[in-house]
Amino acid sequence: MTAPPDAPGGDRAPAPGTGAAEDLTRLAVALERAASWVRRTTAPAEWNLVALSTLDALDTAGPQRVSDLVARESISQPGMTGLVARLEAAGLVTRGPDPRDGRATLVAATEEGSAYIRMRHRLRAGAVAAHLEALSAAERHALLAAVPALTRLAELAPDTHDATRRSRTEEGS
Repeated sequence: MTAPPDAPGGDRAPAPGTGAAEDLTRLAVALERAASWVRRTTAPAEWNLVALSTLDALDTAGPQRVSDLVARESISQPGMTGLVARLEAAGLVTRGPDPRDGRATLVAATEEGSAYIRMRHRLRAGAVAAHLEALSAAERHALLAAVPALTRLAELAPDTHDATRRSRTEEGS
């Protein structure tokens, strides 16, 4: 952030309490604004963001238990159960027994569900592409170069969020 990757310490995350905190804040705000901008530039979906995120998780990671989806999306068990029921009624997911635990149920994206979420990804990609021409070649290159790190960050986010939530809960005890 503050040091290039080839500088000493440039490949490590800034330590809390350093001048890099401002860079981290700017990064977080930029990510929030970019996510909001992408949502606004795409035609509204029939499904809310939690539904789209859940469907994306099922399409990407495969079948999951409702309890795992609850943890991933940070919503209530009844909320996720209702969402899964609506997605199932629309033909986007199915529920079936967990082969490892007959008492549990797995939720899986259907072919229609996978096609729907991929169509939403294509719509968003098209919306982004339409605006990339306003950026310089260097800015476009920087965005594309950041994709692997942003993808990795998104993969880490649920665990980090859970750890932060646990930490706050423990502090309140």
